[in-house]
Amino acid sequence: METMRVYRHIDEVTDLRGAPRAVAIGTFDGLHRGHQEIVKTAVRAAALMGGQSAVLTFEPHPGSVLAPGRDPALLSTFEYKVDLLEELGVDEVVALPFDSAFAELSPEEFGRSILSHRLNARQVMVGANFRFGRGASGSAEDLIAQGKTIGFSVTAIGLVVVRGKPVSSTRIRRLVAEGRVEEAAELLGRPHVVEGYVEGGAGRGRVLGTPTANLEPLAGLAVPAPGVYVTRTLIADGVTRPSVTSVGTNPTFESDGVLRVETFLLDFTGNLYGKRIRVEFLEWVRPQHIYGDPALLQERIAEDVRVARAFFERQPAAS
Repeated sequence: METMRVYRHIDEVTDLRGAPRAVAIGTFDGLHRGHQEIVKTAVRAAALMGGQSAVLTFEPHPGSVLAPGRDPALLSTFEYKVDLLEELGVDEVVALPFDSAFAELSPEEFGRSILSHRLNARQVMVGANFRFGRGASGSAEDLIAQGKTIGFSVTAIGLVVVRGKPVSSTRIRRLVAEGRVEEAAELLGRPHVVEGYVEGGAGRGRVLGTPTANLEPLAGLAVPAPGVYVTRTLIADGVTRPSVTSVGTNPTFESDGVLRVETFLLDFTGNLYGKRIRVEFLEWVRPQHIYGDPALLQERIAEDVRVARAFFERQPAAS
């Protein structure tokens, strides 16, 4: 199977004119169930016309340029998004650097220069609420009209509705911020992931009998509300471990108010210092709590581990 190609700038795209493209467009933060419908439609369309499927996305998130200081917490790193797109069968990812100059492109320039001339788009897939061009002045309807003139068809995919409301990255961010990770997973189509590097800690987990990996989340990622969660941790390509993760300020021992993400991997004795890991948040266990006696905390952690083991025992065995 051919490896998906990833371009980090439009100038890197040199071989896209050889075949017609079905192009899915969007920021696709989190690649939730609504985004997946757009991408899957492009993959199917490319197969039917004997062409290539491409995802045109933007890096960094446009919000960091259009509203600095108010940009949203991210549901996925670029690397994780690329991995998810590859799982969906995408042939190519084109990540356009989103900066102030790009933000000034008119809708007409975007359609003609980027989609038609550079990407040889024949079919384009967007969400029904898609906006593009300077000041977000272009709509899906405008893109449809452009395509008729320039030479590509446009399919606007309706919003996916779950529990009576449209699935959106904004809705998922709110759920994550409230610790409602099971509901977030329902909208994402998979658990929410926090990714980062393992750093050295105070070593208290080892003293308490539960040595933890102290995760420094990558900048800008959405971290669930303080509390304890059942999690699954990816520690290497294809290698995962059941785990319990505490998100909080460690109020029993610390007074600095710094948010910490500490993960205890069940039945694991390896060294993860300096490694990049991904933690999937599966289920809320309990809120953060201050324990006056470390022994009480040790008992509570042991109960958290029992809860996690029971959770994984309930999961169907992999076929």
